[in-house]
Amino acid sequence: MARYTQKPLDVSKVLSHSTLASQQQQVSLVQQLNKVLAEVLQLEQLSFCQVSCIRDGRAVILSASAPWLTRLKLQRDAILDNFRKKILPDLAGIDIEASPNGQINHYSLPIPQKTSYQLSEQAAQSLRAAAESSDGPLKQALLKLAQNAEAKNNKTR
Repeated sequence: MARYTQKPLDVSKVLSHSTLASQQQQVSLVQQLNKVLAEVLQLEQLSFCQVSCIRDGRAVILSASAPWLTRLKLQRDAILDNFRKKILPDLAGIDIEASPNGQINHYSLPIPQKTSYQLSEQAAQSLRAAAESSDGPLKQALLKLAQNAEAKNNKTR
């Protein structure tokens, strides 16, 4: 039987250096900037403008119309100050651009719903059998899973 010399790594540590993690951080940062932009403009929802990305250390704000473009340019200093105070102290500046065709994409991230799996009675028995041969926290966790499976099976009957 082969033995592994390396210890298993935590998945979050492995994925923390991936491109997916950097894109997730970028999306989170843009959402925070959009919230601050809505506060500065005293709007409940941004419908005519939005922070689209951060490019070369500068926040890029897209505007859907010329009047909003002008309003954003007039308030550039206030927006930049708020971005620096609340989120990014090292933000180099803001680029305000007109959106092509006057369209602004509103991104909505779906909220994952908890999925519940129902264990069969056979699986609960297997968990109890495994718990008998273990000890400590593992035994408690296995017994708890078996009890939850029994409770869910009794509710569905």
